[in-house]
Amino acid sequence: MLTNRVVLVTGAAGGIGREIAERFAREGARVTGFDRTGDVSITGDVRSPADVERAVEHVVTSEGRIDVLVNSAGVREIGDVYTMATDEWDNVIAVNLSGTFYCCQAAARRMRESGGGAIVNISSVGGLIGLARRPAYTAAKHGIVGLTKSLARDLGPDGIRVNAICPGLIRTPLTEQYFAEDAFEEGLRTVVPQGRAGVAADVADAALYLASDQSAYVSGIALTVDGGWLAEKSFAANEAASSTFLAGTETVDDT
Repeated sequence: MLTNRVVLVTGAAGGIGREIAERFAREGARVTGFDRTGDVSITGDVRSPADVERAVEHVVTSEGRIDVLVNSAGVREIGDVYTMATDEWDNVIAVNLSGTFYCCQAAARRMRESGGGAIVNISSVGGLIGLARRPAYTAAKHGIVGLTKSLARDLGPDGIRVNAICPGLIRTPLTEQYFAEDAFEEGLRTVVPQGRAGVAADVADAALYLASDQSAYVSGIALTVDGGWLAEKSFAANEAASSTFLAGTETVDDT
């Protein structure tokens, strides 16, 4: 699906970014990985516009152009809004939101010169709702969705499509700690309609669609990949609660 497409993937050293890079390569793409550490083609920091510019220029110089950008680099915080340090807030915003913009800007300049391309930004279900104890992460991921929509409008006339993916809970090394207790996975079977956490390949499949010609008339969307979690976000926490909450005999004025 991506034969000879030139692709840059940020956050490619592990997790979702690595899975996307490997999947795209299997589909025939010429992939360059960009991350701060790890086994990638280019080492750098998306927080640095100079590093981003150097990475994009490297791709264009070595490959002749850039066709696809996937922004997967990201960090998260979990903490109390009352005590969150300013440097932690600044870092999450810098990596997740500012870094995404720097990469989009640098890649779009080259894509315009070569006739267009596709940008896929990795947001989160936290970019569509509020997540508890994650104020910086939630703000940044909402920002990515807004940025995606704005860029889709601004870059569309130059043949550049921009879309976002909003993953739910995806099992990666970053989230593996959640699965230490059996009760957590049991809870997923209640709150996720498909009854499981996602895996990185689920996100890579969505990214492949948005990067390929299969989505040639798709731009400006935020595609959820969450097993149906956002379809209801039920108040019911278990089957017993569900049977009461969803009782079929109650009719009340809810205004």
